Amino acid sequence: MTAGPDQPPIPTDRRGTLGAGPDGDWQIRFERRLPHPPERVWAALTSPDQQASWMPGVTIDATEGGAVVFDFGDEGRADGLVLAVEPPRRLEHTWTWPGEPPATVRWELTPDGEHTVLVLLHRPLRSESVVDYAAGWHGILDAFGAHLDGADLGEPDYAAFHDLYAAMVK
Repeated sequence: MTAGPDQPPIPTDRRGTLGAGPDGDWQIRFERRLPHPPERVWAALTSPDQQASWMPGVTIDATEGGAVVFDFGDEGRADGLVLAVEPPRRLEHTWTWPGEPPATVRWELTPDGEHTVLVLLHRPLRSESVVDYAAGWHGILDAFGAHLDGADLGEPDYAAFHDLYAAMVK
């Protein structure tokens, strides 16, 4: 793993995993322990006012069939539809990115005392795209956690994230 010369190493507990899922397709999985109750995490994930705070350009209409948009400006845009909603435990939606096969993103929230374990699973993915997706989700989840903590994250080090996940697929 590399990080920029002025950047500390990426903590192990913030790293995602990528590899083959049970059916052989590529997937990305992140597990983050957040020092907030599930209801607070759920509100940050599903409230339009809060979505803009952790990811400008994201819109998740947390109703079955609701629209999902992750607009990254010049980088592109992912669209989807909400497949399942179980407040405050699970949100699942499709993910359609130009030139990529359709995928599914699942957000699972599990209480852990007064904390929440957030698991994000994105699958199926092409092996050629998995590193870029992992780096992107890492940055998004860091911003999500910073929002919950009331912190200012600053600009994510996507180059370090990319290097970290590229090393996992070699």
